[in-house]
Amino acid sequence: MKLSQLLATKKVVASGFAAIAGLSAHSRGTEEVVLSSLAPSILAEQGVTEYYALELPRGTVYNTSEEIIAADPDVRRYTIQSVANVSDLDVVIVSRHAGTVALLQDRYPGAQVLDSVTPDQIAGKHVVGTLPPHLITAVGAYTAVTIRGFDYAKDGDLAGQELAARIVIADKPLRVVEIN
Repeated sequence: MKLSQLLATKKVVASGFAAIAGLSAHSRGTEEVVLSSLAPSILAEQGVTEYYALELPRGTVYNTSEEIIAADPDVRRYTIQSVANVSDLDVVIVSRHAGTVALLQDRYPGAQVLDSVTPDQIAGKHVVGTLPPHLITAVGAYTAVTIRGFDYAKDGDLAGQELAARIVIADKPLRVVEIN
């Protein structure tokens, strides 16, 4: 489904990056749905079990809601599920940020580290890090890693004590399943 179709048919409650959060004002439907760029663990903490996410190529940056609307990207619908046990899954750290990797290796010693992944590399594994929803669907379990209050424009590349103080590793692993 295209974003334009979602905005025309649903009452979108959008959250996450400012440009995405602003999309709520452009929706015209009555059935309320969530559209978000937030990590699934944050959405789950908010009581969200089903949501839509934009399908964006890696490195895509939009500064305004209008830029997103003009691009009219695809959106996918997902459900968030809990995972009871991850002890039998291989742990993989996925991050391009050296400081984050170092902090995660302390917590998950011996875990394989990948900075760029394909679904085949992470299929059935417990991934700890940052992934878009379409890749999370390939994993056996996902533990999101986020930075509290992160704003790339002002934070840039956090490191050291500031990174350690603001990094958030989700308490519970989860699974994200695409709804067709």
